[in-house]
Amino acid sequence: MNIFKLIKQRRAVRTYTDKKLSEKDIETILQAGQYAPSPLNSQPWHFTLIRNKKNLNVLAEKAQHAPFLSEAQLLIIVTVNTKIDIDDWLKQHNQHLYSGAAAMQNMWLAACELDIGCCWVTLDEAFTKKKILIPKEQTIIGGLALGHNKDPIKPHAKEDRKALPLLTSFEKFNLQENCQMESCYTCLKQVPKSAANTFEGEDYIRYFCGHECYAEWQKQTQKWLDEDNSQ
Repeated sequence: MNIFKLIKQRRAVRTYTDKKLSEKDIETILQAGQYAPSPLNSQPWHFTLIRNKKNLNVLAEKAQHAPFLSEAQLLIIVTVNTKIDIDDWLKQHNQHLYSGAAAMQNMWLAACELDIGCCWVTLDEAFTKKKILIPKEQTIIGGLALGHNKDPIKPHAKEDRKALPLLTSFEKFNLQENCQMESCYTCLKQVPKSAANTFEGEDYIRYFCGHECYAEWQKQTQKWLDEDNSQ
């Protein structure tokens, strides 16, 4: 599947059939996590597989928002070694922890490609460590509940996500107030011509730059439209 289509197809699946996962598919999913990025290639993650139904049930009881975990065929607990041998700068900025999240995302996308349902579960760390005998130096990033989908997975609709202009800044975070005319022209250069007269383009200018920029945006948009009409 095309990677962009796969990303949009990824959904949190919380209902599973009784069908067992194949060992080949499990290995493929784990390999996806294995090839995630990590600081200085330290690969600080560890994957603990839980298939025993008693363990799944008790972990589901202790985790908020995760009663469906008891129906999963597999739980992959992702932990990161906090004692990993990387420099203080990287540790200070939690890069080893974030790499564990990258591994989880890789595995989730791999499961989606294999048409296997998956959901990120926030586990009770203290209880889970004690129950599963996870060493003290390991931090739990999360768990991935896996199983064959009970229902077809529907891709995300466009309206499921906030408009991209509301999530984007240029040069400074959330530039919105005290916008000078120079900044207005900078904005116009960075908003693509394809956005002319679209909701996304107008929304961006209104939200981040205010009325003066929006007036300039309208003028520029009209120029683009006139140019297209004259061709």
